[in-house]
Amino acid sequence: MSRSFKRLENWLFYLFLFSIPISIRHIFGYEAFGFVEWTAVYVYATDILFAVLLGFCIFQLKTKNYKLKTSKADWFLLAFVLVAGISIRNAIDVKTAWFAWLKLLEGVALYFYVKDYALKRFDIANGFAAIAVAGLFQAIIAAIQFISQHSLGLKYFGESIVSPSLMGVASFFVSGEKIVRAYGTLPHPNILAAYLFVAIGCFYFIAVYHKREWWWHLIHAMLLWGFLLTFSRLIIALWVLNFLVRAYLIRFYPRFKIEFWDNPKIRERCLKIFGVTIAVVLYFVILYWPYVSNRINIAPSDEAVRLRIFYNQEVLKEGIKFSGVGIGNFVPWLRTQNLNLPSNLYQPVHNIYLLLYAEIGLIGVGLFVAFIISLLAGYYQRTKFRKLYHFSFCLIAVSLLIFGVFDHFLLTVQSGRLLFWLVLGLIAAAD
Repeated sequence: MSRSFKRLENWLFYLFLFSIPISIRHIFGYEAFGFVEWTAVYVYATDILFAVLLGFCIFQLKTKNYKLKTSKADWFLLAFVLVAGISIRNAIDVKTAWFAWLKLLEGVALYFYVKDYALKRFDIANGFAAIAVAGLFQAIIAAIQFISQHSLGLKYFGESIVSPSLMGVASFFVSGEKIVRAYGTLPHPNILAAYLFVAIGCFYFIAVYHKREWWWHLIHAMLLWGFLLTFSRLIIALWVLNFLVRAYLIRFYPRFKIEFWDNPKIRERCLKIFGVTIAVVLYFVILYWPYVSNRINIAPSDEAVRLRIFYNQEVLKEGIKFSGVGIGNFVPWLRTQNLNLPSNLYQPVHNIYLLLYAEIGLIGVGLFVAFIISLLAGYYQRTKFRKLYHFSFCLIAVSLLIFGVFDHFLLTVQSGRLLFWLVLGLIAAAD
């Protein structure tokens, strides 16, 4: 492969990483009246970018006569994909089921692409930098959105239309005032929070292992600010826990204390990260204390809590299901069970494990869980957590899996799917 060909592939890969949170798409057969997001068929700009990258990959693998390496986790994953495909025969909406299965195939292809090709082909630090810079772009948009309390008209980046006057936007009330959470160019603040959560993790890797100019800490501060403006309770809480675990390992865990804390240059980098974090969080809490106080308090009567309970009950009320209603078909099925719900409440289960159980059945979700357990076990066996970044990668992956207990976007929304399979591919290949 020529040098210019390799350079083009490099830039396309980094552009793909940058574009994950940019929601540009074409919806086939779109009709404004009666549009249902969860039964739509569409193509995103990131689909096209990834298809081109797969073309580069296939060309490279053919010229080098490369053979795909599979692990026990990979076999569980392939079996899960097969069972998901078989579930199509149970679907009420067959078109939606086939499309959902194709999107699953895309996610699995991304997993294998990262696992068996990308991490060997591209510089991981540059990849993380692309994600961090994309996070900066999203954080700036989020900050302006929150100050103005409405969308910025960035329709060519896929920005959602949001305003306090609109129903269904992610918001909360403080002293009778409706406060709209920051979206960036993503469909929901929780998805923005998940992307910025990963972007901050990428920044940590760059800042600790690769000395950067002082302005990288301004990027860090902006990433944190945009992240906090999502007011995503669970994701922010898990980020705090992640931060404390990393701080403990660097300061007190004997092996890492010698490598990082006892090394003056590395300790200085770590202290800068710590200092910026504390300063940004304290300033944010002081500035927006009424909002922070409101979001900390979670009542069983909160709509977010009630809806999650409702969707969970809908899944579990019919007992054990060895085969589900068909991949991608929970929403069509729910529409047959509850005819009088407001249209905006016909949504997937806000739990990826229950969603898989409802759509693919007990065997399907069992294979998915077996894949995750085998993947994490294999990761530990390979790495033994010898490096600090081994802990960090695992913290990020496990955090995403915990996010999945309370939301569905990791399997149902383009940016969430890409982020999910990208991180799992990283776990499958890192050593």
